[in-house]
Amino acid sequence: MAEVLVFDLYGTLVDPQAIAADLSELLGTDGSELARLWRAKQLEYSFRLTVMESYRDFGEVTAAALDFALASAAVSLTGAQRRHLAGRYDHLPPFADAKPSLRALAGAGFELVVLSNGTPGMIAACMASGGLDAWISRQLSVDEVRAYKPSRRVYQYAAQRLGRPAGLLRLVSGNAFDVAGAGAAGLRTAWVNRAGVPFDTIGRPPEVIVSGLGQLPDALAG
Repeated sequence: MAEVLVFDLYGTLVDPQAIAADLSELLGTDGSELARLWRAKQLEYSFRLTVMESYRDFGEVTAAALDFALASAAVSLTGAQRRHLAGRYDHLPPFADAKPSLRALAGAGFELVVLSNGTPGMIAACMASGGLDAWISRQLSVDEVRAYKPSRRVYQYAAQRLGRPAGLLRLVSGNAFDVAGAGAAGLRTAWVNRAGVPFDTIGRPPEVIVSGLGQLPDALAG
């Protein structure tokens, strides 16, 4: 059985930090730091909920994290403005190397799927908006597990849905916590280390490390 490549969405195929441009336009000042805080709190809330064995879908988590980021920056927005910003997660732009890499990997015979914290609707909207869905055979959401990455249950769910042993799945992610979680669950891994930072010092190191998705086809072929 051929290896299946399981792609993370946010931070791997599409760029959450690009939402800084929307924040800058709305606030009239540089929104980069607010975008980083929003993303960090979004992930923190997902971790907390899973540890507490509670669940709120990623749309709710994203909106709550935005409210925290705005409060931290002492920024007041209308409900319509907050909904507009949260809705931008349905239209995050792909990284420049995403489409060429997916095209090359699909052409090389790999089956490509997405496994994301996003709800099914969020994933479908973002993939379609960015034109990434042409090469993706399946879109899997943690919504069915009601737990977030890096819970082992998420990766076990992917193996079950795809009908493959965990060892025949390779998670491709730009998020170190995701790579560590997948490795602990028995998946093979590839880390997209765009920032050039050290890997987490806890968890199994990734088997493949690339600085961008454009390097992935050659790395896997080798």
